[in-house]
Amino acid sequence: MPFSLHDLPISVVGAPMAGGPSTPALAAAVSNAGGLGSLPAGYLTAERFAEDIAAARSMTGGPIAVNLFVPQPCAAGAEEIDAYREQLVPLARRYGVEPGRPRPDDDHWQAKLDVVADTAPEAVSFTF
Repeated sequence: MPFSLHDLPISVVGAPMAGGPSTPALAAAVSNAGGLGSLPAGYLTAERFAEDIAAARSMTGGPIAVNLFVPQPCAAGAEEIDAYREQLVPLARRYGVEPGRPRPDDDHWQAKLDVVADTAPEAVSFTF
């Protein structure tokens, strides 16, 4: 049977906060309380994402949602990025640092989609 938010005993969705605040234990607690617990995929490896889903599932029989960062093409070209970096050099040196170099990253997009397909969370959301 398909999942529906209308089936939740309480109308609460735990936010999938990437970068540390959301944990499998928090997602499970929200689901155990009757809401929809959520796990972030952002900034994680696909392996860690799958582990977090399994951990949450081990703590609850309730529904689990996940959230993925959608890779976006860069609106600026390489020359524009280099020019912007050069504009930052004087300010950076004032603070004793150097501006970083661009590191394109799709946040393991395809691998995380595979995790979603394999684990079948009740809900999936996307950001960016």
